[in-house]
Amino acid sequence: MSTVLTVLLGLLILTVLVVAHEAGHFFVGRACGIRINEFSIGFGPKFFSKIKKGIRYSIRALPLGGYVQFYGEDEEVDTAYEPRAFNNRPIWQRFLTLLAGPLMNILFALLLTVIVLTAFGDYVPTIHSVQEGMPAYEVGLEVGDRIVMVNDAQIDFSMEFEMAAEDFATASTIKLGVDRDGEYLEFLIPMQQDEETGNMVMGISYDTSTRYKFEFFEAIGLSFKWMYLIIVQMLEFLGGLIFRGEGAADLSGPVGTITLMGRAMRSGPEVALRMAALLSINLGIMNVLPFPALDGGRIVFLGIEKLRGKPFPREKEGYINLVGLIVLFILMGLLTYQDIARLIT
Repeated sequence: MSTVLTVLLGLLILTVLVVAHEAGHFFVGRACGIRINEFSIGFGPKFFSKIKKGIRYSIRALPLGGYVQFYGEDEEVDTAYEPRAFNNRPIWQRFLTLLAGPLMNILFALLLTVIVLTAFGDYVPTIHSVQEGMPAYEVGLEVGDRIVMVNDAQIDFSMEFEMAAEDFATASTIKLGVDRDGEYLEFLIPMQQDEETGNMVMGISYDTSTRYKFEFFEAIGLSFKWMYLIIVQMLEFLGGLIFRGEGAADLSGPVGTITLMGRAMRSGPEVALRMAALLSINLGIMNVLPFPALDGGRIVFLGIEKLRGKPFPREKEGYINLVGLIVLFILMGLLTYQDIARLIT
């Protein structure tokens, strides 16, 4: 029963993210005057279908994605008789419509991040201990000080402090700004060389697991920074995967994603919201990659059309997108096999 519940909860979150993505395409497409044939959640046979104002809304048997089907998106349509066909609309309108899906995922992740930072907070770096006789002790740093600045760079989260702390071992001086009971204090610390390791030290230990809840308007601003840090980490991972083959064993397919999301849901609202935000960011970033069949691949064809002054041959574009789709399904199949192998071992 627990496995079934985990899968259902994971599917629920994935469905919400897909709806957000497709809603971006849908609403911007309608605003641009593009005719929409169908708004579908899932693939395969129809489970539910209803036509309203000329648009078919459907839920299909396999809830592993979704799509908005625009009229005239993959075929030539006479401009004079069908001005509302996708390929007959101005390039800028098609560009906005394609970009709206990934952008909606980013905006949805921003909303979730604001909720997390306000309701649960995030991890911030604090001073755990100060060694007597060491530089940090001499300048007046105290246990419990929350580190909010390193060398004029603002620090709001533990993950960015950990990156900044990598330079401590070779620095001659470090400027730290701390929050002590609501008061901001700044210290210039002359580093001291450790005789055993040769590294420069100041005589403190850090705690990067301390919670801090942010005020609502503070959380709105910091949500952009939090997402920026996450996106940078994702791009670094993608770079390592594409150019060096690193991290391939850590990738998850639909089964792994649904399982992780289901477990997150059962772990509590904070974990579920964090996982949903990460997955929404991932969905947005992956869809703007310039790969055939993805939104990013279709945007590339718009760029080619703009440069050529005429559309790329629709038939050839359709074949390229079909090949891309086949490759994606093969990749999903391989990742699904890897997910199942993990579950049974």
